[in-house]
Amino acid sequence: MVKIRIEIGYLEGVEDPEASTLFHNLGILGYDSVENMKIYKIYQLDISSDNEHALEVARDIASKILINPVINSYTVKVVEEIS
Repeated sequence: MVKIRIEIGYLEGVEDPEASTLFHNLGILGYDSVENMKIYKIYQLDISSDNEHALEVARDIASKILINPVINSYTVKVVEEIS
């Protein structure tokens, strides 16, 4: 079994409204040293397979179900091999 992490964010140039609102509020609260903010969604999957096949399955899930390719980017990586 393999523990896989899928990290999803916005593509460069696509506004993240939640991050924009939080960033604005940080400025209001005096956190002027924060120059940028991005928010990512993280999904963790336990897949009964070898590393290569688990990565392939996770990429397929991400591209078909979890993201909108017009606005999102994603990364997939093995976090841990479970015996």
